[in-house]
Amino acid sequence: MRGWCFTGMEPDERDGLHVLFDAANASTGRAFQLRDERSADVLVVDIDSIYGQMTWLRARQGEQTVIPLTAGSRSEPGLRLARPVSADALCELMRTVQAAAPLAESSAPAKAVAAAPTAAIPQQAATVASAAAPATAAPAPPPPPRAPRLGDYLVPGALQQPVCITRSGAEPLVLDPETRVYFGPSSLKALLPFCQGDMPAHELRTVDAAAFAEVVKKGGAQPMARLRWLFALVGGEGTLAEGYSLDERFSLSKWPQIEREFPKHFRIATTMMKGPATIAEIAELSTAPVSEVIDFVNANLASGFAHVERVPEPEPEQVAKTGLFDRLRGKR
Repeated sequence: MRGWCFTGMEPDERDGLHVLFDAANASTGRAFQLRDERSADVLVVDIDSIYGQMTWLRARQGEQTVIPLTAGSRSEPGLRLARPVSADALCELMRTVQAAAPLAESSAPAKAVAAAPTAAIPQQAATVASAAAPATAAPAPPPPPRAPRLGDYLVPGALQQPVCITRSGAEPLVLDPETRVYFGPSSLKALLPFCQGDMPAHELRTVDAAAFAEVVKKGGAQPMARLRWLFALVGGEGTLAEGYSLDERFSLSKWPQIEREFPKHFRIATTMMKGPATIAEIAELSTAPVSEVIDFVNANLASGFAHVERVPEPEPEQVAKTGLFDRLRGKR
């Protein structure tokens, strides 16, 4: 029985995946069992988290089957588990892994036969056997996870204690994950160096209790949500956040705080408050470039002020029941 492990994600999410695993595993004939990271044959790694990326890079050096768990919409070949995870998707993934297992187990005997002397095999028979053998190309490995950026460290649970980040030409930035605040430049534009480019883990320096007390004493705490807003504003560089498309309709649920450093956002916000519209429509009505509209939408999606208009399709059973009810009501 092959071992299976979910790793790199928050404990609550992992517990939920274990529940889905039990249901999906039953439909595969109990071909797998949950194990720890070291003894598992299959690792499902959350590559959207910092810790998951480290696990991913380490695990790929071994012989385990490593499957990325991600909310991204990348379509590269290879096994992948999309977030949010459904029982059906997990079941299908387990069946795929199960089907590939016999091929992997039979590869060693095949090599042994190939290494045996072939002089006694007639040339014609050898040719026929070679032509009949199916060509099975190994699936291309999934792409390596992207490098971490500031936004990854702003997600709840990503950091366990205060850290300090320094970059050339900028005042140091201190993040406190417990109170969800940051200490640093009061100007948002002064924080731009931290929001641009990759930010590997070695750039984060742990701040001990005494040093952090001095930082707090100086004051100037700002809500981390403000920093997340800024990162989303500039992090996309004119590209709409993953999971959204340009033909969808966006609006603002309430008037956002318009930073005085970005007065051009006033026109965009005014347009979005009038009702749902596509990116192109917002740009036309606000006379703002499409890239600026996209950046503003990204920022307000991150802050929760912007929403996308999505009408869920009714389930077939629900439509059928509704139609029957309407017909019966019409007869009364």
